[in-house]
Amino acid sequence: MKPNDYLGLAVCVGFGLWWVLFPNSVIRFYPWFHRRKMSMPRPLVVRAVGLLWIALVLGVTLHGLK
Repeated sequence: MKPNDYLGLAVCVGFGLWWVLFPNSVIRFYPWFHRRKMSMPRPLVVRAVGLLWIALVLGVTLHGLK
C-alpha cells in the first residue's frame, strides 16, 4: 500500500468509528444534513452499522493486498 492509501483507510475507518462511538451525534447530524424529517434508528442500530462499515472497509483493504 502507498502512503496515500493509508490516509484513505484512516478516513474511512474514522467515519465508522464516529458511528460507533458517537451514535447520538450521527442521529442529530443526518436530519440536519438532509433538511427533511427522517425516522432515525436507535443508537444501537447506528453502532451496528458503524461496525459493519469498518468490517467492510477492512475486508476490502485486506482483499486488495492479496
